[in-house]
Amino acid sequence: MNSAINTFVSDSKLSVMAVEKFSKLSRLDLLEYCRMRYQSKGIAAFTYPALRGVNGLYYWLYEKGLPQKTLLKELGLQEEYKQFVLSQPMKYGGTLRVRWAWDVVIEKAREITEREGRLPPALWFQKNGHASLIQALYSLGHTWDELRDAVGDFSNSNFVQSRNGMRWLSHAEASFSNFLYARGIEHKKGERYDDSFKDLLVGSYAIYDCHFLGRSGNWVDVEIWGDRPNGHNEQGYARTRRAKESFNLENTNFIGIPHASCYEEETLASLLEPHIGLIVPFQFDKPTDALIHSTHWSNADELLDFCKQLASTMPSGRFPSEDWLRKRGRWTEREGETYNTLSVYIKTWLGGTRKLRELIDQGEESTKQWDCASALAAYKSFYDSHGHTPDQVRSSVRRDKNSPFSVETSRQAARIASAVGKYAGGAHKAKQALGIPHKR
Repeated sequence: MNSAINTFVSDSKLSVMAVEKFSKLSRLDLLEYCRMRYQSKGIAAFTYPALRGVNGLYYWLYEKGLPQKTLLKELGLQEEYKQFVLSQPMKYGGTLRVRWAWDVVIEKAREITEREGRLPPALWFQKNGHASLIQALYSLGHTWDELRDAVGDFSNSNFVQSRNGMRWLSHAEASFSNFLYARGIEHKKGERYDDSFKDLLVGSYAIYDCHFLGRSGNWVDVEIWGDRPNGHNEQGYARTRRAKESFNLENTNFIGIPHASCYEEETLASLLEPHIGLIVPFQFDKPTDALIHSTHWSNADELLDFCKQLASTMPSGRFPSEDWLRKRGRWTEREGETYNTLSVYIKTWLGGTRKLRELIDQGEESTKQWDCASALAAYKSFYDSHGHTPDQVRSSVRRDKNSPFSVETSRQAARIASAVGKYAGGAHKAKQALGIPHKR
């Protein structure tokens, strides 16, 4: 050990001489000294108060290019320090509260799961005094599916139901099914491989994940590859995947899809384009379906519940802006947590804050005071702009997979048609009042 460190560490009490002694240490010596402090005092030795509490230490660390973040990186302690901070109480509104960490979320959710017999939906947590758990889930960058897996919620994990009522073994498969369903593509559960598969010596049989009817009229065989390379039986899974890829090497009606791609609308559309073409989704069962990517229907319910709860805490009762979520601009100094991850989910799953407000009945159309006159005016304006009535556009999208109308246009048509149905007596009366010819 460097003699300068020896002399310094041997001091039983730090004094004003500490500044001078630190000045004699090189950058490497300072790192070694901090390693020793870590061994004796633990990760708490690297909080700002602890570093500044040693007379002269933080000054010379900074002088040698070792501010706190750099110091932690050099010592390989970044993740440990992050977990330490998350485990500490935080001051909020003058009171100390336990700071949520992922393991704390799991522990609390597991207690509730065991008591209730299953993991309740997000809305149950909000109505039963556990809204902070849902908030922590999204703030920490996790999803409801991850929480289900973590607590072993077998009541939901045995199968996942897609929108058409089919049951699947994973959320990725259900998401894939929803994508096809929204586009009117016929599909079915996976069937067994040909018996010759057992010749590859990896198992007596194998089952495809799904089959869908391609535009050529042939059934396409689908495998959805797992996304956990370090998960259970990694080597066995790798052997089976290689065998399946080898078996389907000359199968022109086969496609292997990465697990994560099943949640990405654009990626999935690109992967499937050679088999089904580009189809605008048109088959919707819920009023919100047209506003949410079909690949996120399974996750959207819990996210919407949380967003409604967050909106209810706002003085205006209205869901806040992205700047508020991310603590930017005028909201930089606001109290409370930063919702960067929630903002990302809203953008990628729901299409942004504007779409979210529409989904929770806070959009421009929902806050607008519709009446007969405004509904008819919107109907006429839409007809003048597109040459078709809102009803004709909706019918075209449902009937024709290659309809020329965009998703946004079909959504606007749905909103106006709904307003006319409620306030103007329906499409037939609206056309009569506006002089629009009734086309058959």
